[in-house]
Amino acid sequence: MWFIFALAVSLFQALYYVGNQNSRLQPGIFIVYRGFLAAVAVIPLLLFCVHDFSWQFYTLVIAQGLAISFVDLKYFHAFKKFGAEVVCTIKPLTVLLTFGLWLIIKPYMLTRYLDTPLRSLIIITAIIAIVYATAKYRECSVGFKCFAQVFPLLLISSLIDTSNKLVMEYSNGNLMSASIWRVFITGIIIGCVNLEIARQHHIKMKTIFKWNNIKKGLFILLLVMSMITVNFSLYYADNPAYTSAIIYLSVVWIMVINKMQNLLGKKKIYKKIAKKWVFTLLIATIILIVATSK
Repeated sequence: MWFIFALAVSLFQALYYVGNQNSRLQPGIFIVYRGFLAAVAVIPLLLFCVHDFSWQFYTLVIAQGLAISFVDLKYFHAFKKFGAEVVCTIKPLTVLLTFGLWLIIKPYMLTRYLDTPLRSLIIITAIIAIVYATAKYRECSVGFKCFAQVFPLLLISSLIDTSNKLVMEYSNGNLMSASIWRVFITGIIIGCVNLEIARQHHIKMKTIFKWNNIKKGLFILLLVMSMITVNFSLYYADNPAYTSAIIYLSVVWIMVINKMQNLLGKKKIYKKIAKKWVFTLLIATIILIVATSK
């Protein structure tokens, strides 16, 4: 079941990225909307959600909000310094870090993997193939300086992914309520942090609350959908790295969506992925899904 939600996340994220691309929102405004619009979108749903979760749940969610804000800011600076293509070539390594971190957090999983060595080897090979194919299609050279600066961000990102699965384990089975509260709390924190960043870059408040800009930012609803579905996937997956790996199918979805827009007369320039990497990504995904199915 975990992979159904993971596939949905990959599609929602692809639509979200394309929506961001088409909106042409000013980056400083976008980072504010990424938090506040997501939080506002789920407020009506909070009325139907339980909230009697443990203190560990709320502590982890608040920590996630702060960590996401920090990582987003640092990635933004890394994109400007090294280029988005170069940084995105390194980012898939987060999946491997997440796989290893979960074994540290849940040591009994290591025993489970050792009990089925062939199956475990297939799973690890499939994950490595997904990471390699996703990183390789950009074909950018990565210098040591860039890797050294981005690696701590990869580690924090993997901690966010693993803690997200822990958050769902503290949901007492109320996955939808826990997901909605996570979207709301992290959204408020991210919005507040990014609002201060926007102010430091001299973005006026009236520009942020301008209705035309808000309308452009409605694609943030797709981010909300991806945040909810990813929580369900992480809850059911044995290792959060499985979900993180499948989500990288979004690069294929984006290519398909852009191609469809071109066929409909909306000319979009996009980087095509070599067929061998698309094939590798799809085959590795199928193998991972089959190998992890019980």
